[in-house]
Amino acid sequence: MQKPLKINYIQDSIPVVYRYHQGAKWFVILLSFLMVVYSLYFMLNFVHAETPIFFKLMPLFICFMGLESILRKVTSLNSVTFMPDHLRLGYIAKPKLILPYDSIRSIDLVKKITIYITLSYQDEKGVEQKLRTPASFPHTLEIIFNLAEMAKQAVIPEKMQGVLDYLKASADNEL
Repeated sequence: MQKPLKINYIQDSIPVVYRYHQGAKWFVILLSFLMVVYSLYFMLNFVHAETPIFFKLMPLFICFMGLESILRKVTSLNSVTFMPDHLRLGYIAKPKLILPYDSIRSIDLVKKITIYITLSYQDEKGVEQKLRTPASFPHTLEIIFNLAEMAKQAVIPEKMQGVLDYLKASADNEL
């Protein structure tokens, strides 16, 4: 038997914050940093002119992978906060993004290689912007459901509307 979904309405308990487990995220950043430091240490102390090419290139690859991991972790979405009048998206190394609910134009799930949540919104200057973030964020279904509830004017594709109807039925069954 399928495990029932636990979807909650958040309108009565705002502000609500969804985020990655911070200990795990910072642990991965620390490990990546240590990878970079050790590969630099190895290159400076053990790589010489007569060192085989494999041992010259391997620390460079490891250093690159560590830097890429750090950059990906600090620039990806870190927290989603539902406030009474806006949605706040927090990052570690980027400025937070504040989206008033009435500025959100559409919500969609797009599958490329992975599944992404795509939000179209209008910024303060009136320019249409798109935000795309991986749907691997914790409590993604609950976030999408509550975002659709808070931004009633948002255009939602037909397939996604079916998902939202299912989530609404799950949330109503929990009540």
